[in-house]
Amino acid sequence: MRLFTFMNQLQMKTRNLKHALLTILAVPTLLFAQQNNKCSIESSILNATGEGIEYATASLLSVADSSYVDGKVTDGNGKFVIQNLWPGKYILYLTHLQYKRKYIDINLKDRLTLIPIVLEENMNVLETVTVKASPIQHMPDRYRILLKDSPITKGNNTTQVLGLMPGVTEERGILKINGRDVSQIYLDGRKLRDRKELDAIRAENLDKVEVIYMAGSGEDAGSMGGVIDIKLKKVKEGGYYGSVSGSYGMLAEAGHYFGGVNSSFSYRYKKLSIYNYISYDDFKASGQYEIKSLYKQSNQSVLMQTKEDVWNHNFSDRLSLNLDINPKHAIGANLRVGLSNGSPQEQTASTIGNREGSVMSRTGSVMSDDIKNIQYQAAFNYNWLIDKKGSNLKLIIDYLNYDNNARRNNTYLYEVNTPKENRRYSYNDIDNRTDMLEADARFEFKLSKGQLDLGANYSFNHSKQLLDYRDKLGQEWHPNATLSENYTLQGENVAGYASYSSRIGQKIMYKAGFRVQSNTISYNSQKLEKENSKVYWGVYPTMNLMYNLDPQKGTMLSLGYQRTMSPIPYNVITPAITYENEHAYTKGNLNIKPANYHALFFGAAICKWNLNYMFLVGENFLYYKTFVDETDPLTTYTMPINDGKMFGQGFNVDRTFKMTNWWNLKANARLEWIKYEAEAGNTTSWKPYLMLTNNLNFNNGWGGNLSATLEPTYKSQERTYKAVGRVYGKVYKYLLKNRLLLNLDFTLYTHNRQLVTDTPALWSERTFKTNQTGFTVGVTYSFNGGKKVDAKQTRSLQNYYELKDN
Repeated sequence: MRLFTFMNQLQMKTRNLKHALLTILAVPTLLFAQQNNKCSIESSILNATGEGIEYATASLLSVADSSYVDGKVTDGNGKFVIQNLWPGKYILYLTHLQYKRKYIDINLKDRLTLIPIVLEENMNVLETVTVKASPIQHMPDRYRILLKDSPITKGNNTTQVLGLMPGVTEERGILKINGRDVSQIYLDGRKLRDRKELDAIRAENLDKVEVIYMAGSGEDAGSMGGVIDIKLKKVKEGGYYGSVSGSYGMLAEAGHYFGGVNSSFSYRYKKLSIYNYISYDDFKASGQYEIKSLYKQSNQSVLMQTKEDVWNHNFSDRLSLNLDINPKHAIGANLRVGLSNGSPQEQTASTIGNREGSVMSRTGSVMSDDIKNIQYQAAFNYNWLIDKKGSNLKLIIDYLNYDNNARRNNTYLYEVNTPKENRRYSYNDIDNRTDMLEADARFEFKLSKGQLDLGANYSFNHSKQLLDYRDKLGQEWHPNATLSENYTLQGENVAGYASYSSRIGQKIMYKAGFRVQSNTISYNSQKLEKENSKVYWGVYPTMNLMYNLDPQKGTMLSLGYQRTMSPIPYNVITPAITYENEHAYTKGNLNIKPANYHALFFGAAICKWNLNYMFLVGENFLYYKTFVDETDPLTTYTMPINDGKMFGQGFNVDRTFKMTNWWNLKANARLEWIKYEAEAGNTTSWKPYLMLTNNLNFNNGWGGNLSATLEPTYKSQERTYKAVGRVYGKVYKYLLKNRLLLNLDFTLYTHNRQLVTDTPALWSERTFKTNQTGFTVGVTYSFNGGKKVDAKQTRSLQNYYELKDN
């Protein structure tokens, strides 16, 4: 009886399952049938010269009430396709910030292909947006700025122009977005390894720049800052464009300190695009420091004066090749070599006394280094255009080899100028060889209402360090068994990510995604009994929402959230010790781990003002802490540690004012509030920043800029950073029909940094005394020729991230 009942139940469940399967199979058929009854419209939007207008908006409006039905944004060739439309009458509404609007009546019955539509240039719009220096298009997580024929490109290189963007500042060679360091920079789809390449690219060759406020799910979870994506202008069919530059720099007191040449070159022959960047420079780092230290436990003081001189020689060459196999498939290769070396010489004289100021003894040291760095990189790309809507697949494999060798000879002098004078010699050789491999696969699906991105990433990092420390006893060198080491480190990263972006009506745009990432760190050495391994994994969501108040005026409100972690600093997960002078050294830490953060971002563009607010909270934040050596009471060291929680708030405001037809003024103000909760106690600090940049462009080929920055005193954990300021600028002149550019960069005034460290065991004040006023003269010759086509460049993925004590 039970068997009979069971069989009946099984038959009923089988019939229900069959009905369910038939229903599931029928749904796509019905949907497909419905789709077949729908229509589509496609066309191209061109300017007066026949070029496709990228990022124009094609909107379909209802004839009855002009309500929004659907729409698309044009691709790089000005094309758009709107699908899944019901038959009927519509209004096709075409808009772009630089062109006049156009309305076209449409009677849609089937698939409709319109002849190319030409938009007329809107001189009123162009004249209006030059108040902000260029037209801006806002999106949920970024803004896009069009630079073609923009006045801010005149006389500037790419780095200098980026510093003029809303929310972007260039602070002593470091690019920041709303106060946070830029995590990644892409140039025509490839990740920059050598950011000095931006200095070699003339800003006149820029087409557009995207500034992404916070790195999305497609970037590594350790990308804490924003991203900058740069697109170059279209180059010429069967031709070329590029530039060659040379420069020479002088400091007021130190004399000649810089000289270099560089060039960038783009060429296209039929289906092959070629790009080459080559650079060589000599840079002299001259430093004079004075360090006053009071060791509280021993009641002794040290006054140390240091002078350092070093010439660094750097060479870099990158070749990018891209072949369009057919309109849908393309392959590419990116090859790069970077060489640098230097021989720093440092002399230090120290006076040791007590708290009352009485001199107890005098010491000194002489350090000579030999530093060599070699990098080789090879990246390979494959791109597949899946459909007409622009869906695509991108595959990248990137290999990077990094070999850094630093050799230092130290001579220490004790009881100087006394009968007890003696010397001690030491030697250390740190050889770091790193191999990095990364592979990335990314799908971009263009859907009728939005875009879906899916991807996977794998990276591998293997580092081998040979640490050879020796001391000279008598006439012989003896290994220092305590410091010498044979050490290996391995990191492995596996990640998958997805995001979806779309819009709600014409006003609201959104983007949401997440990244699942696992990081494994393993290390061992001849001193460890077993290999140590740690695994860190997490889910890192990102969300962005934007409300477009008025697209034509560029006013909007945006909101973003991101969970991220600090970059894994493989360079300090090491037992290596590096001596800075006779009384200080830096050591690594095998026990550090990446810190996790939550970031909330709010932005607004209103009445030509750009306003941004960010809230950040994180645990186990990573920073360099100062300690007194356990065996030598007059020696300190810094070591990276994880300690406590960090809360931060930052407010940034900037605006570009059009003072006259030839004078634009950009003003930027930033205020950060940071609170640290650590075992040693809680600290709270305010960090302000002010910047003014005057950009001048005259009609006769003359121009220039003048900037001033001020960073008042602020405190961070145990350190107080005293106020710094700078006044600098440039003057330029175009000759030979704008092909030859002469420029003079100058620094009129600098107020150098003072750093005060105050711990329970130490008080120290470090003053940088080198005069940084001076000038650099440069000459650039630009060239071009050929018919217009797209120039493609191969992407590379990897950067070698280093954590350094500041």
